[in-house]
Amino acid sequence: MAATLTGAPPLPWPRRIRRFLDVGWTFLVIYLTYKRLQKFPAKDPEERARRLSNAHLASARRIYALATRMEGLLIKTCQFISSRADIAPPEYISVLSRLQDRVPARPFREVVEQVRRELGDHPDRLFAQFSRRPIASASLAQVHRARTRDGRDVAVKVQYPGIDRVIETDLRNISLLVKILARIEPNFDFRIVMQELNRQVPRELDFVLEGQSAERVARDLAHRGDIRIPRVLWEYTARRVLTTEFIEAIKISDIPAMLAAGIDPNRVALIVTEAYCEQILVHGYFHADPHPGNLFVLPGPVVVFLDFGLSKELPEDFRLNYARLVVALMRQDDREMVEAFRAIGFRTKSEDPESLIALGRSFFEAAGPDQKPYMDADVMPEVNERLARVLNANPVTEIPADILLIFRVLGLMSGLQKRLESTINMIDTITPYAEAEAARLATRSSSEAAG
Repeated sequence: MAATLTGAPPLPWPRRIRRFLDVGWTFLVIYLTYKRLQKFPAKDPEERARRLSNAHLASARRIYALATRMEGLLIKTCQFISSRADIAPPEYISVLSRLQDRVPARPFREVVEQVRRELGDHPDRLFAQFSRRPIASASLAQVHRARTRDGRDVAVKVQYPGIDRVIETDLRNISLLVKILARIEPNFDFRIVMQELNRQVPRELDFVLEGQSAERVARDLAHRGDIRIPRVLWEYTARRVLTTEFIEAIKISDIPAMLAAGIDPNRVALIVTEAYCEQILVHGYFHADPHPGNLFVLPGPVVVFLDFGLSKELPEDFRLNYARLVVALMRQDDREMVEAFRAIGFRTKSEDPESLIALGRSFFEAAGPDQKPYMDADVMPEVNERLARVLNANPVTEIPADILLIFRVLGLMSGLQKRLESTINMIDTITPYAEAEAARLATRSSSEAAG
């Protein structure tokens, strides 16, 4: 048998083909629904808006039904969409946000067998108490509250049995679709995205790695009193079971609960932004999945980070040049921006810098004339159209794989800032971190040149 990405074989061919066809059919129906609205628009603006809203709701429900039936990477995709409150229609947010931590749970007997395989005994014998019902369930696992025999309240994350085969199948199916698309539409070559998926997604199936990632970020941010990361209990942890301290907190998207607890959402937005500036720009190791199901808040405020399955380490050269890019973007220095883009690995068809300049400027243009701390949905169509014209003339031919999860974080952070109705000044917040690391790069380069 050929080597697998996850260490597990894919599902049998009949089930693999069925998954492929189910996904293809669902998205074809959704595509045709929107094309019909474009081709036969209602004359009355209110009727046009009503039809579009109905299409959004019906499409979101189709995707939800498909994801809950098929699990795997579809649920992760829905979590990402539902976290983009800045650009996704509210109908999608309303329906798909249920998949952030409320995926239909697996039967308790499956949990028992997984815990027995991984930890060697029934959960009732390992723990003083172990809840039958999960407190959260997501794309790869569900979480049960428990109490250790020495009285510690813990959260036990148990991987779904067989989910590794589902993920292996989804990665193979998506790889096939990406290869077909690259042949049909050379300008839409997502193979580098697929390569990063193939590297990162299988790591999420190893809960030992996740525990190590949580401890690493906790060490990096230990000096911050406004960040908390649950401690890992290694004696109750294995490859498919992760046990951490249990922290009772408010979900970051529950604004009414935060306000009732006297927590300022804007202060929460600032803490999360600073935490990611430090993780990415200073330490080069970051939690790459900041959707609302993974972020909680305590009075103070203190932000609690959960689920470190998707984490990323950046090579030092890349990190320092990325800081250089961020400084150039903040200063809107076109020449330095182009040099920094090229230093981290961006390439275009020709040497004309205009595509990289347009790409850099789009980050500011997407925030709208008021420079909001999130993408402005009202200006995004115009920004995308203008950027597409430039990129069609001189397309980007290489994108560094190390930037892809940063883009994911930026997208999720934009959605989170919108949910929190953030008014923080992103330039003032980000610039000090980026300038300090860019200065380190300049100092190192000068030393190397002198040597």
